[in-house]
Amino acid sequence: MTIEYRVVDDPEELKAIVELQMKVWSMPASEAIPHNMLFAVIHGGGNVMRADLDGELVGFSLGLAALHGDDRLLWSHMAGVVPGHQGKGIGTGIKYAQRHWALDYGYKVIAWTFDPLQRGNANFNMHILKATASIYHVNFYGTMTDGINAGMPSDRMEAVWDLLAEPVIAAENNPPASVVTDFSREKFLLYSDDDGQTHLQLPTEWNSDHYFAEIPFQLAKLKRENIQQAQAWQVALRQAMIPALAAGYKAVDFADDGKRCWYILGQS
Repeated sequence: MTIEYRVVDDPEELKAIVELQMKVWSMPASEAIPHNMLFAVIHGGGNVMRADLDGELVGFSLGLAALHGDDRLLWSHMAGVVPGHQGKGIGTGIKYAQRHWALDYGYKVIAWTFDPLQRGNANFNMHILKATASIYHVNFYGTMTDGINAGMPSDRMEAVWDLLAEPVIAAENNPPASVVTDFSREKFLLYSDDDGQTHLQLPTEWNSDHYFAEIPFQLAKLKRENIQQAQAWQVALRQAMIPALAAGYKAVDFADDGKRCWYILGQS
């Protein structure tokens, strides 16, 4: 198995990236970013990268030149791997290829949004890549109708990837260890019972080094079987995350025991 990562800047080659978007997110052509817009992003200082597995296009990333206040960063608007090739480390490779490109062009931070209820995204961003998140957006993109996002508001958390942070550098070649190993129930802002019902418990004083917030283990399955319960999870996560972030905490890691999973929140 040979995986190659490379920059795409040819307008004709970008047409394949449009088709890939449709496969990754199960979206119609009308919702994919067209190849001419991708080229405009590249011309404006952004970046499109592709991942090829044995010569087959299987993944990509799209980064836009951006400013947050006076801070220049690369906004990673999209990154994905086609179903069937996920879980092979290709997504991680794309992000680190994007990181190397960003550093070469003077970027020190990459940021992006992700669905905070998606276990795979949360684990990838917070644990594998060692990004952090301190901003929660309610219904950030409005109504979305693609195969992954349909049926619920588009809540997003904002991941910030400090490209020169020691944990980020170390994680490229070494599987990261959890920042916490003791997960006391009383430190869970949000947890579920054996019936999958959510329970919220916010502290009267925010004084712990770490708090935890559980999310559904299989969101897609839950949405198919019980959309009302999935929606209840989303509301509960808002109620846990927003006050925690306002109190100066941020998501710094993610834990998964094979049955349940949760964010690890640390002080900023």
